[in-house]
Amino acid sequence: MHRFWSALGRLLSPEDASTRLGRERWLTRLALPVFGISMLSTVVYAPDAVVDALRGGNQAGAIPAMAGAVVGIMLLLALAYRSHVRARPDASGDYQLVREELGPRLGVFTGAALLVDYFFTVAVSVSAAAAVLAHVVPWFGDWQVVIALVLIGLLALGALRGSRTQVRLSVFGFFALLAVIVTLLAMGALRAALIEIEPLQPGSATVITALIAYAGAISSGAVMVTGMEHLAVSGPYHKAPRGVRAGRTVMIATLAAAGSFFAVAWLAWTYRVTGWVDGPVVLQVAERVAGDWLAWIVAGVAMVVLYAASSTTYKRFTTLTAALARDGYLPSQLTAKSDEQVIRGGVAAVSIAAAIVVIATGADIERLIHMYVVGVFVAIVLGQIGMIRLMSKRLALATAPGRIRRLALTRLVHVIAAIVSIAVWAVVLVFNFFYGAWATIAVIALLVVAMMLISRHYAAVNDDVQLREEDGPFPLPSSTHGIVLVLDVNKPALRALSYARAARHSTIEALAVVTGPEESEQMREAWMLHDPGVKLVMIDAPTRDLITPVLDYVTSWHRRNEREVVVVYVPEFIVGRWWETFLHNRESARLRALLLDVPGVVVSAVPWQLSEDARG
Repeated sequence: MHRFWSALGRLLSPEDASTRLGRERWLTRLALPVFGISMLSTVVYAPDAVVDALRGGNQAGAIPAMAGAVVGIMLLLALAYRSHVRARPDASGDYQLVREELGPRLGVFTGAALLVDYFFTVAVSVSAAAAVLAHVVPWFGDWQVVIALVLIGLLALGALRGSRTQVRLSVFGFFALLAVIVTLLAMGALRAALIEIEPLQPGSATVITALIAYAGAISSGAVMVTGMEHLAVSGPYHKAPRGVRAGRTVMIATLAAAGSFFAVAWLAWTYRVTGWVDGPVVLQVAERVAGDWLAWIVAGVAMVVLYAASSTTYKRFTTLTAALARDGYLPSQLTAKSDEQVIRGGVAAVSIAAAIVVIATGADIERLIHMYVVGVFVAIVLGQIGMIRLMSKRLALATAPGRIRRLALTRLVHVIAAIVSIAVWAVVLVFNFFYGAWATIAVIALLVVAMMLISRHYAAVNDDVQLREEDGPFPLPSSTHGIVLVLDVNKPALRALSYARAARHSTIEALAVVTGPEESEQMREAWMLHDPGVKLVMIDAPTRDLITPVLDYVTSWHRRNEREVVVVYVPEFIVGRWWETFLHNRESARLRALLLDVPGVVVSAVPWQLSEDARG
């Protein structure tokens, strides 16, 4: 049994925690699949969003046009983020940009939106993977939520075991999906040319209904750009020249994802995939082009891609929380992003939040996309406004005519990207507010409030402990008084007593809490037998309450001797198993916490390591 728990501990321990988060420097050919996998993975479910939106307005015949509009948005934002990584190759993402260019408050909004995006990235990916599996194995149709939760567990386990496997999966999945899409397109186009297939035609609808369907299709299809944030943080991970290589990665990854998305959408239009049949559009296309065998291949590759894309989220989450903690918006211990406990906490936070989202939505991809996109575009909009501010500053300092023209053109790209992003965000918010978008906005708002409160607390603490000119030397205590808490006359108590005597306090005493005369006499006899040479003070507590009598005694002592420092020594057991902590030290831990609130009192925990026999 001991070996089992040891093996489980190794399994759940982050491997090479000190180096796994280090920044490796890659060429474009390796950085492309690692950072482009997030955007490419959306090809598995983004066509569904376009087809579903057009189905509602009887406008399935407009699939190619709407897919073309989504591709246009992708290319526009790719140009904008290419400029971003080239201008700031050593910086990381929209949060840092917005904080520096637009101020800390808007930076907090960006950080909160990105944190929520990470939760939804995992939730959407595992839900899409569950839908893929349920389509090829219909027996799993009623178990999609369970499958998604199991996948979250596997992702968490993989995140704790290191990043090498994730890199291999990203490289394989990226190029395998591209190869599958190219094969699917070639076979589909050839079959469509050999046999007469009538593509979908627009149905009859009012102008308003059609416009609403088009707006919904474009805004929902814009989920394709959700991987752009991952590309935005790729600069520091490229080899020199980082800006040029990172910009190249952004463009190639976007072109690959855009081409794959449009290919699937065109095939869906050509082979009359209207969305009325359940199942991912890409799998329905594969079935109509070549049959079940190709659908199984597409499904297998799609599962790998979705897993690899969502597995990258955990590292990005830890990096962002470290930046927010460094700026005082999250607990300061999160800055140690290579610490095992921090890594485990980040993995647990993302996994639990994603699981809650999956359960709340029933792993419904359409609903998840509506919730996902509205948060993503908060960060994109603020990031583009930040880049406009940055380009304006650089333009004001430029003197060379050629540089002025380039900066002006770049700023124009960001202006257009900001306008388009605002329009997409507004459409998603208006049309999907009651379909889950409100929940995303509410969670972002709650995170912003929580982070602002944390920042206010840290500011108050810094102000309280800051040394000022009027602060003179702190007065020395007139004397020190040691109090050793004796729960029983045993080895831990005598060790605590020896520590106290070694500190050479002005005065020292042992303090015991007894429940009556009989226990008092037994305690006195044991004390005299061992003769530790220190006065023993006993307090009666018939109710067996340890905390209140000791706290009252120490407080009253300090009240009588305000210039005297009281040091309280509390023996504590060091146990071998996690569950044994619930059997020991419960009252002493509470007592130490309460004594720390008493002015002029110092608390020292004296450990006693239990022997191997006692630990079992």
